[in-house]
Amino acid sequence: MTLSRQASYALLQCSGWGLLYVLLSLVIYTNPIFVTINLLYAAILVGSTALGSHLLRSIYRHKLQQAGVLRQAACLLFGSILIAVIATSLLVIVFFLISNTQYSFPIPESQRWFVIKRIFSSDFVSMLIAMWLWSALYFAVTKVRQLQQTTDLLQATQLDALLNQLQPHFLFNALNNIRALILEDAEKAREMLSILADMLRYNLDPRAGVKVPLAQELEVVQHYLALCSIQFEQRLHYQQQIPDACLALAVPRLLLQLCVENAIKHGISQLPAGGSIAISARITDNQLCLTVSNDGQLKQDTGGTGVGLANIRQRLDLLYQGRASLQLTQQQQKVLTEICLPMESLDESIAG
Repeated sequence: MTLSRQASYALLQCSGWGLLYVLLSLVIYTNPIFVTINLLYAAILVGSTALGSHLLRSIYRHKLQQAGVLRQAACLLFGSILIAVIATSLLVIVFFLISNTQYSFPIPESQRWFVIKRIFSSDFVSMLIAMWLWSALYFAVTKVRQLQQTTDLLQATQLDALLNQLQPHFLFNALNNIRALILEDAEKAREMLSILADMLRYNLDPRAGVKVPLAQELEVVQHYLALCSIQFEQRLHYQQQIPDACLALAVPRLLLQLCVENAIKHGISQLPAGGSIAISARITDNQLCLTVSNDGQLKQDTGGTGVGLANIRQRLDLLYQGRASLQLTQQQQKVLTEICLPMESLDESIAG
């Protein structure tokens, strides 16, 4: 289970400043003149600086998030100086208060200015360096997160545009088939409309994600082939070989439908006697490999593959960042479309 952003921040804050206190404590402990009260002074110094860094983060998030980069960097820089000054001043005040108690040696008045200068020349510089390192790290992490959010938003926008491109493309082909059957066989046309309505409900569902279980995608393919079989009658044959272990794995929505649509448009429809389409799946090297085979000849002109395959390639690049592949090959009288994806469950794909 992953930590929330707030929990991760709290953990890093406690770990980072806690480590700094441990290091200062080791320096104090190994000093030839070890004084226990110095551990308290170190705790006050580090604790107040850590609290200041948290306040600086709050100011950054609420006041500077939309500011320019130079202004953000300048505010973090000068904020670090201010926090180091305040933390060191607090240490000086506590030091002189404790020096008047039984827990510490009294400081002669003639030595007080020397002590103040000594604290500021060492502890102030140490906290200033720590705050600058904290500011640089926080600034870098913030910018990387903002860049990732921008990239994710761009990818989501592109994916939405690609999915929207698919729906009119599929709808145009299906409506053409229905129009051709209305006068020939009204019963079959009504059947086709019913199947088309089910598919559109799936394709246009605003709650659907960009990935779905393979079993759900196969069901949509069967609906699509039912539409096509009404037109092709006995000239279209379909079979699938899908291991049970593959059915719950995540695949991009409409992936197989586009492959099958491409196989029919550029393969089966070009053969007077029709042909067959087969879908198979296997798991190899932590990848889900899907193969769609159809009778026909692979066209050498890659521009003739239409919207479908170009859309698939773009979506695979966006979703998997080079970790997925699509290949078309000719084996005797069949065209094979093989797609290999990282093996992931639907929950893992959403979390990623």
